[in-house]
Amino acid sequence: MHTQVNPDQSVTFRLYAPRAHHVEVSGNFSLWEQIPLEPKGQGLWELTTQSLGSRDIIYKFVIDGNYAKDPRILRTDKTSDDNSLLSTSGEKGTLLHDSLYSNALGREMNYVVYLPPNYFLTNNKYPVLYLMCGLLDYELSWATKGNLAEISDGLVAEDLTQEMVIVMPDKHEAWTSQNDQHLFHEYMTNDVIPQITQKYRVWQGFGGQAIEGLSIGAHWAYKIACNNPYQFASVSLLSCPISEELYNLTRESLNHLKNSGLRVRVNCGDGEQELIPECDRFYNFLTELQVPCEFYVGQGPHDWPLWQREIYNSLQFHSSSFKAM
Repeated sequence: MHTQVNPDQSVTFRLYAPRAHHVEVSGNFSLWEQIPLEPKGQGLWELTTQSLGSRDIIYKFVIDGNYAKDPRILRTDKTSDDNSLLSTSGEKGTLLHDSLYSNALGREMNYVVYLPPNYFLTNNKYPVLYLMCGLLDYELSWATKGNLAEISDGLVAEDLTQEMVIVMPDKHEAWTSQNDQHLFHEYMTNDVIPQITQKYRVWQGFGGQAIEGLSIGAHWAYKIACNNPYQFASVSLLSCPISEELYNLTRESLNHLKNSGLRVRVNCGDGEQELIPECDRFYNFLTELQVPCEFYVGQGPHDWPLWQREIYNSLQFHSSSFKAM
């Protein structure tokens, strides 16, 4: 349970605080007056406001006299990182920090989900992109280092992409373990995707799902897409180390790749000199096999300024790949 905007532009504030005696919320909607939340049992506190109109809602919780950000809502007011931010205007998406239990890995796994600007204002279902991080990153990286929410909001506002849900799962050491790699594949395909499909209003099946990864996450994105080509409309490989395994997977899955119409995007930076020939060779390989593919070299080395610029392009690639559901 988390704080959310409602279709009538009211806001339901929720906080899990099982040890708290008193919880209030204070924000620009109340002229920073502290308004008490009601205990709902099992540690949950809740308050639903009247309609607040079309605006940014900037707020903090007050827990037994101590101010705190909303732990589940990641967007903050740019004038103060201590204030949480939601929008009732349909102009800004919501960044939500959540978790799920992975049967494959036997543990709780965190993820961040970007819910598009109109998600809470409508009952619509949305296409979904699964966006994986790199080796040295985790589930928060695309949101904090990649400015994912701001980039997606801007593309929607410019009518360059359709609104989509974007899921950013955490990595696990199984993805680099020779003996346990199957567990990471099961985590993504049997845990993450089914639970996201059940919990959020997203399109199901081919035409409504895409997958992308960064560096080793791109390697995994392609492996998952190759093994499940009818599940995804598109896959994007950002700064991907192309291994012989990806060539072999392509050959093994070729008929299904071609029949499904899965679109592939291969992308690296001009500062990644060792990757450019690898990516170019892989692009030519896919093109010769008549797998729909595009290849682009952006500006920059293997770092977040490049990836911020390129996610702007790959979101448009995925948006154009989604089929109407």
